[in-house]
This record gives sequence, C-alpha cells and structure tokens, in this order.
Amino acid sequence: MSKPFFWVLHFMSRWMLRIFYPSMETEGVANANHPGPMLLCGNHPNTLADPLMAGIHLDYQTYFLANAGLWLNPVMAFIIDPFCIPVARPKDKEAGADKGGKDEVFNRTFQALETGKIMYIAPEAYSELERRLRKIKAGAASLALEGEARNDWKLGVTLQPVGINYESPTTCFSRAFVRYGEPIRAAEWREQYEKSPMRAVRALTNELSDRMQNLLVHTTDKAEERCLRRLDRSVQNDRPLTVSRHHYRTKNMLDWLRRLDQEDRESLCTLAGEYDALLRQTGQLDVEFSNHPQRKLSVGLLLSLPLFLYGLINHLPWLLLIRGIWKALGIDRGYKATFQTLASWFLLPILYLVQTLLFNLLFPEAMGWLYLLSLPVSGLFALRYWVTYRPYWAGRFSGNGQSDETLRDLRKQMMNRLPEFESAAPASRAATPIS
Repeated sequence: MSKPFFWVLHFMSRWMLRIFYPSMETEGVANANHPGPMLLCGNHPNTLADPLMAGIHLDYQTYFLANAGLWLNPVMAFIIDPFCIPVARPKDKEAGADKGGKDEVFNRTFQALETGKIMYIAPEAYSELERRLRKIKAGAASLALEGEARNDWKLGVTLQPVGINYESPTTCFSRAFVRYGEPIRAAEWREQYEKSPMRAVRALTNELSDRMQNLLVHTTDKAEERCLRRLDRSVQNDRPLTVSRHHYRTKNMLDWLRRLDQEDRESLCTLAGEYDALLRQTGQLDVEFSNHPQRKLSVGLLLSLPLFLYGLINHLPWLLLIRGIWKALGIDRGYKATFQTLASWFLLPILYLVQTLLFNLLFPEAMGWLYLLSLPVSGLFALRYWVTYRPYWAGRFSGNGQSDETLRDLRKQMMNRLPEFESAAPASRAATPIS
C-alpha cells in the first residue's frame, strides 16, 4: 500500500473512531509505537472495530490477519486485500472461502515480519461480547518463535499485548480505554524453543495470556460479569469518573468482590440482581436514583437545548436509517456498533447531500452551503450535549415510577455495602485522552 493512501485511511479511521468513541483514552502507546517486526496481539470483543482501535494510535502502518469470509464479498475484498491476510476458520470454509489456508497464513505472515511489518492478530480467534479474555490460541506464539528460528534468531520479533476496554461494546458513542502492555521479545525464548518447540510455544502463549488479562477487566464467568456490571453501574452514576480512572476502579471493585466471603458475595449479587430486575420491569434507569452531578437542572442545559434539538432533528434521518438497515439485515448485536460506525462513513455524506438539495429546493434564496456546513457541526454538538446531559433527561423520562420507593430502598442497601474504591492508575501508567 502506498504511503499517501495509508495516511488517508489512517486519518479517516482516526476521525471516525474519534466521533463514534468520543471519550477514548490510551495508555502505554510508547510500548508499541515503533517499527516492526511486531505481532500486535489484542482481545476481540467488538469485531471489525478492534483492529482499528489497536492500530490507529501508532505512527506506523499496521497490517491485519482477518477472517477469510470477508473475501467472499468482492467489494470488501478489494478494500481490505492490500493490508489484510485472510485466515480461514472452519465456518469460513463452510461458507465457500478459498483463501487463508494454514500454509498461506504462515508464509505471508513470515514474509511480513521479515520485511519489518506490524501485524495485528486476535489470539482468541473469535469475537465475543464478553469483556473477559477467553483462552487464546497458540498461533501468535508459533508465528513469533518459528519466524525467529527461520532467521537465526536475529529478526527481533516482539509480541505486543493490547487490551481494548469498551464500556459497552455493542453501543456507538461508548467510552473506550486502549492499554498497551510491556512487549515480549520472542528471541528470549530461544533456549527453551530449541529444547522443545511445543513447550516453548505453550509457555509463551501463557505469558501472553497473562499480560493481556492484566490489561482488561477480566471476569471469570457470566455470573461474576453480571454482578460486577450492576454494582459498577451504580457506583459510576453516583461518582462518575473518566474512562481510565473508571477502568481502574472497576478492577479494584472486582478484586474486592473476589475477596468477600462466598455468602456475603452471593448475598450482595442477589441484591444487585433483584434491583436490576425491578428496573427492567418498570423500564427505569439507575441514573434516576443516583447522585449524579448532572442530574440537576442547569443554565447550560437549558441554553444549549435549542442547538441540541437542531442537531438531533437534522440527524434523525441518519439515526432511523442506520437502525432500520441493521434490523432489516438481521445483523447480530455483536456487530451492531461496528456496522453503525462503518456504514455511517457512506450514509452520512449521502444524507448531508440529499438534505442540502432539499433545503435549496425549499429555500432557493437561502445559502445552502451554510446549511451544509451546519450539519456536521450541529451533529457533533448534539453528541456532546447528550453525553454531558444524558443523566438529567434519561432519568427524567424513564419508566412508570410505581416502584420508586422500593427501588430507592434496594439501591441504598446495595450502596451501603460497598466501600470506597481506589481509582488512580499506578504511577508509571499515565492514560492519554485522544483529542
């Protein structure tokens, strides 16, 4: 891929992610921000967005290992082929994929590493919504060690763990925290590999798994995940934090939860589940019963409301269309945020053009170009307004309110059992907001 084309894609992708994940922060980018050869190893909760999240913060071109099923669509194949290597999973082969055999994947990846490229790989192999790290496959370790062995251990391959933490992986405009850990140098495993390649691959895979887990909020099962999310939601609504501090507070909350006696933990989780079930039954939101600082009426909320409504009304066609297409196509909810993000690349410019033409038709004496310029500006303003003042409006108009007293009592019991949790990152880890 030519450098100008790469930088155009890099800019567009960064712009897109900045809009759809407006409160994104990073940590440890310096660990990965250097030329290859490198295997950039990330968790995989959000399908096509994950590789972008991992690679877009680096100053060097990243190439990707991608599902061979994507090559079944000729348009998609044309777009991604210059910077992606197909990997055929069993279900891709069943669907008719004729690319991405094991030998092809290994040979093309070795060639990429030998020419100093950065390759993104998802060692879990499959994308799942759970934020825990599932058991990772041995492919990344095998590629790194065999690549070094083929080059007399002088290649300098590193495995770079990256943890992508979405607060809501199925939702556009969710907050995200991308953490890059300490890299692993494959050559340091030379002695063990020469004694037993299989054991070296297994040991390196375990080391990579441990480092990736440390970069995530890693829950062990669905019951623990549900309990943690319910408690975390209420704490965050009472004491909202930036995405990085929220991440560390959640990790500390999980550690505390695991240290509780089994009886106390089960009792607390049952209480949180009862509260959550009643919220769902009444159609209400936890923020309505919280002490969120934005729950109060303010001058800024009122003065900026007309501008928000202008942006919202002008973007209703996009909101309705993108939702309608997603439902009509029957796309799994795991792909929802990715689909909405990528499809908006094409839909928004078309809708802006159509709306401007209609505006000129209705108001021929007006300056349509001013209206066109107002569309993206008003859209960004409406997004910022909603992110800022959502606690007020969402709490004010949610549910039927028939069980308010019961909900307040359940929430109070739950919150009284929680201590204050530390939320600061270790001194050596400074998170960086993306501006």
